[in-house]
Amino acid sequence: MSSKVSIIVPLAGGPAQALRCFEGIAAQAEDPAHEIIVVDDASVGLESLLSQLAGDVEVLRNDRRLGFAASARRGAEHARGEIIVLIRDAAVPAAGWLAPLAAALDDPAVGLAASATTGSGASQSPVAAWSAAIRAADLRGAELPDIPGHLLFGALALALAQQGMRIVSAPSSSIMAPGSRTAGVRRPAGEDPELTVVIPTLDAASERVRACIAAVQTTTDVAHEIVIIDNGAPPQGFASPVNAGLRAARTPYVIVMNDDVEPLSGWWPPLRAALDEGAAVSFPLTIDGPMRFDFAAWCFAVTREAVDGFSHAPGEFFDPSLVLWYQDTDLLHRLRRAGRPPVHVEASRIRHGLSETVGSEDPELNAWIRVQVAADRERFLRKHPGVAMNGHALAG
Repeated sequence: MSSKVSIIVPLAGGPAQALRCFEGIAAQAEDPAHEIIVVDDASVGLESLLSQLAGDVEVLRNDRRLGFAASARRGAEHARGEIIVLIRDAAVPAAGWLAPLAAALDDPAVGLAASATTGSGASQSPVAAWSAAIRAADLRGAELPDIPGHLLFGALALALAQQGMRIVSAPSSSIMAPGSRTAGVRRPAGEDPELTVVIPTLDAASERVRACIAAVQTTTDVAHEIVIIDNGAPPQGFASPVNAGLRAARTPYVIVMNDDVEPLSGWWPPLRAALDEGAAVSFPLTIDGPMRFDFAAWCFAVTREAVDGFSHAPGEFFDPSLVLWYQDTDLLHRLRRAGRPPVHVEASRIRHGLSETVGSEDPELNAWIRVQVAADRERFLRKHPGVAMNGHALAG
């Protein structure tokens, strides 16, 4: 007999938050009957956890990151329930969460029912909820664009409201927002961080940035801090935001990381070991994508000593005249000239969505990028006449 409710859980973060989500789902009563569909959206470090799932659980795996909306649609294609319940970002259901959410749809005039978010200051707007219930037929029939995950419930609510259906909250259905308790080690009480992760971005609210941060928090097993530099309004390029982030860092080690990078388990200790052995800069192996072995500068580690010793100018690690491109080639030239080229560390591994960082559908931004890359190339050639450029994908 088919389940009445299909719970769909797209996952793009790490195992700690996912485990808490699964524990919350497992604590629900058997009534209403339900199945669980997990959509692994090219997540980080979930292989062991997902292999342990048993019972009425189906696991679908995306071979590349599709985002919450597309993953939800894929899960819906496999759902057998009359009602679909979606959970965003592995939020944690409280006891008794499922029944009132599904029961709200007993009223045929209701098209979408949203859970209440626990925690002080949490938004109670249905469109900002962390879980919601919708009839399977309505979800499958919705024509939705590829939109960021936090906009999906709003888009569904708008589509249903246009059909004359009501959007309601189910106050007795409670769910805890992800991150209400930290999943990774940032700064334990009394312990100074040893590492600062600097992440420049054109959109600090994007799913890409959230996935990057979640991966850092989940896979970094030392006290650390994260510095996000939002350089999107207006765009400031890449060099200036990175320089600002490095100036803000007060730790012995610093990582510069594109916002489309996701470090994998065990990534930090090998990079630190290479620095401790004398490398000025170390960088990991990129899997599942293009890789540069001279200097894959979309993610690299540097010591505080190297920041001070190899900066273009005081307080400017990268040459700010190279606004968007060629900063890595310029730095590589300086390091090679000093006899301390970057060290590739194969034991440290990451994923990288090449060109996602500067990918945009905004025609004005794309035009600015094209002009800026050409200008940076001319500046680099004037600065280093005769130097071969074997790659320059720092901002890619």
